[in-house]
Amino acid sequence: MRKLIMTAAFLTALAPFAAQAQDEKSFQHENQTYVYKTSEGREGATVITGRRVGGDRFRLVVEGEKVRGNVGGTPVAFRAPQGGAVSVLTAN
Repeated sequence: MRKLIMTAAFLTALAPFAAQAQDEKSFQHENQTYVYKTSEGREGATVITGRRVGGDRFRLVVEGEKVRGNVGGTPVAFRAPQGGAVSVLTAN
């Protein structure tokens, strides 16, 4: 579970840099490759959708300082990372 949340937090940290892009991007984290796209959601939220190559799909919605969504079918919610720190609100 912690690995899912840390990966989601890492993706969220990338959102400001990719918020304008519609092209698919990728990165590596803990020897895994992730492919994602960002788009603008309702009321200016940033939506991050993608998948781990050979694995789970994810969808995260970043609204201000809050992030919510699903990673591999698991609901996640946490504060957006600032300076690399992640504060988990819920992880069921």
